[in-house]
Amino acid sequence: MVSWFRPAAASGPSAALTCPTTELPPQQQDHALAAFEQGDWLAELELLQLANALQRTAITRGGYDGRSFDLMFAIADVLESDHGWSFEQSDAWLERMGLWEEEF
Repeated sequence: MVSWFRPAAASGPSAALTCPTTELPPQQQDHALAAFEQGDWLAELELLQLANALQRTAITRGGYDGRSFDLMFAIADVLESDHGWSFEQSDAWLERMGLWEEEF
């Protein structure tokens, strides 16, 4: 399973962002930004994969348990705050994921 928790320490491609980008040549600035954006997309994908796994579990159990229900809302909050999703988008996503259904 892919973990959606990442260590806070900068390493790999995003480590270039720890220094001011004005010290980097233009090509390296572009590369650093692309690496940062790629990491952001990958983090969003990992959140969506986790949500998909929670949905599959809920389907087999006949619904979300309290912990999974809360975690789905936490994922939606992160998608809004960190990934630019609107409230309407995350609300529609939660509905598609079956959080408003009584039973699967």
